[in-house]
Amino acid sequence: MILALDIGNTNIVIGYLESEDNIVFVERLSTDLTKTSLEYAISFKNVLEMYHVDISKMEGVILSSVVPPITQRICQAVKTATGHEAMVVGPGVKNGLHIKMDNPAQLGSDRVVCAVAGIRDYPAPLIIIDLGTATTVE
Repeated sequence: MILALDIGNTNIVIGYLESEDNIVFVERLSTDLTKTSLEYAISFKNVLEMYHVDISKMEGVILSSVVPPITQRICQAVKTATGHEAMVVGPGVKNGLHIKMDNPAQLGSDRVVCAVAGIRDYPAPLIIIDLGTATTVE
């Protein structure tokens, strides 16, 4: 069972997966640069409790963020709320992609996650359109 967080400029999307085929819930919290890690931890804990998630069965947490100023704050909040260190998608995390650009670290982790999920489920080549705060095309 995995807790997945996608930190965007407008929302933090929280998903809890029992397996690849069983998504228990997907919820959104507002992204707020003024919240402390404790305030985020309380929000995460409340969401998990609303869905009766047994934290002892949680295997891990994965996080993607396009909002660097709060990424570490969210990581601390996750640790406080669940006891798990979040794996942050970014440079150095093996993802199966060969990124052909001068500085792969400049590629948003949200775009990497979309590409990995896309090629897992569909044959390449493919086009992925993400209609978030910013519309992106991969």
